[in-house]
Amino acid sequence: MATERTSGEEEAIGMAEQFKQLINVRTGAVVAESIDEANGPWKAFKGLMLRKEMPDSYGMVFRPARGIHTHFMRYPIDLVFLDKTDTVVKVRPAMAPWRMDFTNADAVIEMNAGVAAARDIRPGDKLNFIAP
Repeated sequence: MATERTSGEEEAIGMAEQFKQLINVRTGAVVAESIDEANGPWKAFKGLMLRKEMPDSYGMVFRPARGIHTHFMRYPIDLVFLDKTDTVVKVRPAMAPWRMDFTNADAVIEMNAGVAAARDIRPGDKLNFIAP
C-alpha cells in the first residue's frame, strides 16, 4: 500500500518538487514542459549527475545557486541564473562536463545545452513556474 508524503518528508529524503511548465513572460514561450526542484541535500548534490540524457523539454532548478559543477555529467548543459523574483540575471550556455561555475544567485536552472538560446532566454526575462 502506498503512503502519501508531506512536503516536509519529501524534502527530508531529498525528493524533488515538480512543476508542470516554465514560461518566459517576455515571449510567452514555454521554456520547459517539466521542471524538477532539487529539494534536500541529496537531490541538490546529485542533480543531473550520471544521467545518460535529458529531453530538451526538461530542466532542474536549484535554490540557492552557490556554485555549480558538471562533474560526472555526460553532456554539456545551459545554466540560467535567477534572482529572488525568478528574473534571469545570467545565462551560461553549454557548460561542458567537468567544469565549475562560481556564480552566486537565488536560483539556477540546468537545461540541455542550446535550449536557452533556442527558447530565446535573456537576462532581464521573467520566468514563471507553473504548478501542476
